[in-house]
Amino acid sequence: MFKQILVAIDTSDYSYQVLPTAVEVARKFQSEVFVLHVSEHDHGRAAVFTTESPAEANMLVAKAVKSLRDAGVSAKGEVHDVAAGHVAKDIIETAHELQSDMIVMGSRGLSDIQGLLLGSVTHKVLQLAQVAVLVARGPIPVTVRAEQPMKAAQAAAY
Repeated sequence: MFKQILVAIDTSDYSYQVLPTAVEVARKFQSEVFVLHVSEHDHGRAAVFTTESPAEANMLVAKAVKSLRDAGVSAKGEVHDVAAGHVAKDIIETAHELQSDMIVMGSRGLSDIQGLLLGSVTHKVLQLAQVAVLVARGPIPVTVRAEQPMKAAQAAAY
């Protein structure tokens, strides 16, 4: 059913949490996996700015591909460089070019503000994709336990 899976990753901690999900699906359906990292660049007045170096981006993809291969999954990957704001479009276009049956990606990305509920790139991919999109959610980090704010509020009332 899913012969070609595109796994979209970024440099966030959430991104690597999609790999075990991709492994499970790929094993079940004997799928090939293509890891894609889309690096954004923005044009300033005198220069082009990127969030990471090409070497860092390539290392990210190589690490993910190695992890998938170590798990027994056929995998390869690429880094694409696009203008800011076009990451989702590139993911969709790459999935189409590869004839992917599924896109696997994380629920949150680099921005905590944009990703409060669902990452903005993930949201766009969900809206635009013509294939199945599996949003792999890892544990959401909690910095304060629920009972602590209640105890603080109760103490303040006395």
